[in-house]
Amino acid sequence: MDELYEGIELNETQTEWICRGLLDLAKADGLHESELELIQNFAAAGGQGSTDVKALKGKGFDLAEAAKVLGADARITEAFLVSCYLLIYADGRHSDEERTRISEYANSLNVPADALENLHVKARLYLLQMLAQGLRNKEAVRQVGVHQLGLNPDQITGLMED
Repeated sequence: MDELYEGIELNETQTEWICRGLLDLAKADGLHESELELIQNFAAAGGQGSTDVKALKGKGFDLAEAAKVLGADARITEAFLVSCYLLIYADGRHSDEERTRISEYANSLNVPADALENLHVKARLYLLQMLAQGLRNKEAVRQVGVHQLGLNPDQITGLMED
């Protein structure tokens, strides 16, 4: 699988709006420390290393305004939604509130349900790929992919090839 954000260059505004959206999503079922850490890492990778992510919480997240920034480029839209899916797995809970909120984001960004599901699969495959790099037991990786991440064996096959 290719690097998750390969070829995507975010500017400061895009990075901030993605971080604000991730904070909004994390609040859907209660902000967890692991989610906050992931958002901080995203901010740093997006060139906002010194940004106090906690300060961004005070700015809130207006979905209509965010759509103007994040919806202007399909690659940025995809990066945002994939990041949302990665966030919901950060605390080990994938809640109904989070799923609903991501659907609201996708609707605002004009992303159809089937394309959103493809992005969800992409995020889960990325998580599984990260796990597979650290494990030699390929059967354990398959089991996590199927039973914990809800992927089907065909989706996992490409990750398991040497």
